[in-house]
Amino acid sequence: MRTCRTSRLKTALTITVTTVGASLIPTTASADSASGTVTYQSKSGPIVVNVKNVYLVKGPNSMDKKVIRRLIFTSADLGAKIKACAEMSCSDNDLREGLEVDLVGGPRMNYWFVGNDQRVQYSGTAPPELLKFTTDTPQRLAGKLSIDDSKAGRAKVAIDFDTTMLKEFAK
Repeated sequence: MRTCRTSRLKTALTITVTTVGASLIPTTASADSASGTVTYQSKSGPIVVNVKNVYLVKGPNSMDKKVIRRLIFTSADLGAKIKACAEMSCSDNDLREGLEVDLVGGPRMNYWFVGNDQRVQYSGTAPPELLKFTTDTPQRLAGKLSIDDSKAGRAKVAIDFDTTMLKEFAK
């Protein structure tokens, strides 16, 4: 009888300690799902970035301090670095290969392609209708981004994504 009670008590304590311990483990900032490619024809040949991660951030842009939403698409996991940023301008500092899209409202959306460890960069604009949302809420964006400026020597983008707000910046 005593062994049975001791055994139940040990099991209960183990479950409690495990549950409490698990809740004390900090969660890391991770990327949401994205799949697709960004292709850019550079002077030395095509650069292709296989997109695996997407991040959604919100804050003031660097030009007029208007609050915007930004999608950051990359093959690398940048979640923890973005989460550690104090300002919106820091959110793309570690983007070495990928695409940043600023949703600014109006007739154009701004994008910035970076490849080959930031040795190749291109900034452009595209009509916002090239970004088709299946979900568009303040805290979540999902859909497909399709840009084809390849005939003009610019980026070609085909990405499916689903992301939640990673961070909102005050400055």
